[in-house]
Amino acid sequence: MVLSPILKKLLFVRQFDIDNGKITLLGDREIMLSASAILELQAIDESKLYAAAKKSAFRDISGIVEHAKVYDKMKSVFISDIARLGAKIGETDVGVLKTLQDLFNVYGLGEMSIADINNTKKQALINIKDGTLAEEFLKKKRARSKEAVCTLTAGVIAGVFSYIFGKEVDCVEAKCKAQGYSNCMFKVA
Repeated sequence: MVLSPILKKLLFVRQFDIDNGKITLLGDREIMLSASAILELQAIDESKLYAAAKKSAFRDISGIVEHAKVYDKMKSVFISDIARLGAKIGETDVGVLKTLQDLFNVYGLGEMSIADINNTKKQALINIKDGTLAEEFLKKKRARSKEAVCTLTAGVIAGVFSYIFGKEVDCVEAKCKAQGYSNCMFKVA
């Protein structure tokens, strides 16, 4: 199994652990759920799931950046790899975006790429390759959906970009792989 670079760093600084039936990420207990279970939960109340995912993603990203700020200030004390993590998150827009993409990928929702971003207008266009929820929908239903199905993913993206823009924003899935598109596309505004 190959671990993503961000997961390796989190393991190194003891901010990610799987042991004795417990998953811990940045001090919080996490639970793995199958994409099928997420789709079932989403079907109960999409708006509540979206809001919960958005709030959780914003809180998680804010916590990661706060950890990084501490690490950056302690460069002389901590191992250089930890300091580089802090610098990577805190010093440049490109570093922040790359790290946040890596963290999004750790969620297991697919591979995020940023097609367009406008900091002034607080807008972004995000593509998700191999979106887990869309692929699970197609596998389970064996038919295309008339509607986009990645509500949880949209909520996570909204939380991430609320942090990036320093302002609460929302996200809608404009195209979904479950509808027959090659990738999922999300609009943030």
